[in-house]
Amino acid sequence: MLQLYYFPDNASLAPHLLLAETHVEYALRLVDRNSNAQKSKEYLKLNPAGRIPTLVHGDLVLFESPAICVYICELDAASQFIPPLGHPNRPLFFQWLAYLNNTLQAEFMLWRYPEKHTMDSKAVEGIKAAQDPRLMGILALLDEELGKKRFLLGDTVSACDHFLFMLALWCEKISRPPTSFANLLRFMREMSLRRAVQRVCEIENIALDRYSR
Repeated sequence: MLQLYYFPDNASLAPHLLLAETHVEYALRLVDRNSNAQKSKEYLKLNPAGRIPTLVHGDLVLFESPAICVYICELDAASQFIPPLGHPNRPLFFQWLAYLNNTLQAEFMLWRYPEKHTMDSKAVEGIKAAQDPRLMGILALLDEELGKKRFLLGDTVSACDHFLFMLALWCEKISRPPTSFANLLRFMREMSLRRAVQRVCEIENIALDRYSR
């Protein structure tokens, strides 16, 4: 059985979505960020980075959300959330997963936690303001891509789409959120209709009503 160490609406959301979508047996283990449990001695033995999520499967202990997503996909290849070896979409899968993690998520984290990126308290609002147009540019690129096809890799959902769903939820508080882009809004509405997505969002207390209007 897989064990996912998670916290609601955290970077563990994409792996949680994939676990709910696939046919692997799993259990959730709450890591309470409110009490800084991710920095506890017990948790640091599993994940020395002190971040969420962590996946445990037998002797394997894996951290970093994209790596966990890939592992889950390959455990249940029949679910087809990752293109198989030799498929022309496999390189694109890794391109989009890397872009989402290394570009969209990284830029969002600067916006979300500007105080961690300066020693000058007066610079905090400037960092946040500078990140806003950068995030809008990234979302515009993704919106354009989704104007060409139903999901990031084509007509079927991949783990890239679960990852984008997670990040788009986070970006709803920027000045031009994903719901202001026609194709991203359509994508979020379609993803939010999936039963697994609804189940996970209910568990994690994430509201989806903005996508049902």
